Amino acid sequence: MATRFKTNFKTAYQCRECGSTCYQPVIDRSPSGALLPNGQYRCAGCRTVFTNVQAWLAPRSGLGR
Repeated sequence: MATRFKTNFKTAYQCRECGSTCYQPVIDRSPSGALLPNGQYRCAGCRTVFTNVQAWLAPRSGLGR
């Protein structure tokens, strides 16, 4: 039986939308047919696409939180 461990720390590096701590490069097919990163990133949790890692980390603005 697998046991899940709960971490005792919080990280500042997380998605501004869902709180996920993982992202991955977006892969697209180039005109030559090769699969290559297109320069964007996708959150592993909510699948939101970001243009750079700073946008992934940045808090949402204008929501009145």
